Parts: sequence; C-alpha cells; structure tokens
Amino acid sequence: MNRWGASENTFKHIKERHPYHYHPGFALVESENQEIANPILKELKVIIKKTKQKIVKLKSKLADIKPSFKKDGSARKNSAHVKLKEEISEHELVLGQTQDEAKQEPERVETSDIENYQKFKRVDNEGKKLFDLITSSVWNARKDMVDWLRPHWNLENEIVDLFYAITQCHGWIRSDKHEVRVRLEPLEQPSRRFAQERLCRKLTYLATRLPSGKLMVIEVGEDPR
Repeated sequence: MNRWGASENTFKHIKERHPYHYHPGFALVESENQEIANPILKELKVIIKKTKQKIVKLKSKLADIKPSFKKDGSARKNSAHVKLKEEISEHELVLGQTQDEAKQEPERVETSDIENYQKFKRVDNEGKKLFDLITSSVWNARKDMVDWLRPHWNLENEIVDLFYAITQCHGWIRSDKHEVRVRLEPLEQPSRRFAQERLCRKLTYLATRLPSGKLMVIEVGEDPR
C-alpha cells in the first residue's frame, strides 16, 4: 500500500506545531432540521411485530390440539382447542387495529409536535472555519519562508528546524511614525546566523506595511540598549 508521502508529512507537521483540532468559540445553536423518526409509529411497529409472533406460536400450538366434541357431536365450548381459537381471534383483532393506526402515522415528525421534547442543537462551526483558515495561512507562510531559506542552507533535513529556531528567537521592537523595527538576537553558529540574516533581509525587502501605514523592518542584531 502506498503512503501519502508529502501530504502525510504535512498533516503530521501541522498536528505537531499547531492545535489543528482546537475548536474556538464553541457554541450550540438551534438546528434547522428538527425532524425525528415518529416515536408513536415506532411503538406501534413493536406491538405489531410481537402480536404476529404471538399469533404464530398460538397457531402452532393449535395444530397440536385436536378439537373436543360432546356425545351429540357438537364442539365443547370450554375445550383447549376452542379457547386457543378465541385467543388467536383476539390477537388478530388487535393486530388489525394496530396496523390501521400505524397507517395513519407519518414516518417522521417535528420535535415541536411532541410533548416535553427538547429541540436539536448543532455545533456552530464558524469559529472553527476561521481558525482553520488562519492556520492554513500560517502553514503557507511557513512553507514560503522555508523556501527563501533554502538557498542559504544546504542541509535539507535541518532547514525546517532552522526556520523555527529563527522565529523563536528573542528580540526587540521599536516603533516610530514611519516604521516598526523588529530586531532578532543572532544565532550562535555563524552559518545559521548567516541564513537568519538573509531571511530577515528578504522579509524586509517585501516592504510590508501595517494597517497604520508603517513599514515593517526585520533585522538581526544585538540588544539596542
């Protein structure tokens, strides 16, 4: 069986790095679908089934009992055979009445038509959809930035870890009227610091501006104090 390869690794990575199953803003709202299987019809079907089974057993028992007659040839009214036939007739009457009632009942009903029955609730997924959209955006941004690192780092199996080492660096932020400057502390290993500097330079070259219009500048350096 073939594995998913890159797709499998993607989901594994997202699960490890992001709360992929997190459900923000959990809320219950009234469901648009309030129909359920008719509980009355369900009960009637149970009665019909049990009554049919009872009739089958009684008829089987009747077949083993011979009729009893008086000396004049008339049937004995209190014989076991007669009593079984009467019992079968009573059950057949109940069966017919129950089947007629069942025909009048709909298959499904609204919960509002049932006494003491609470309405169905459903989970509001709007918060989850927004969270998943943001998570996907973060994933795509991470993928792009790892690609920008690749020309400056030749150890492919370490490049993702290097990216997270850079993004988790301590740093400082300074804001003025024109820009927001983010300075990350340099990584200790020269080759890793070189890749860090190149990535920060690339991000600055994008000339990203905040909603306020300030330019975003990202650099590597020591404590500015």
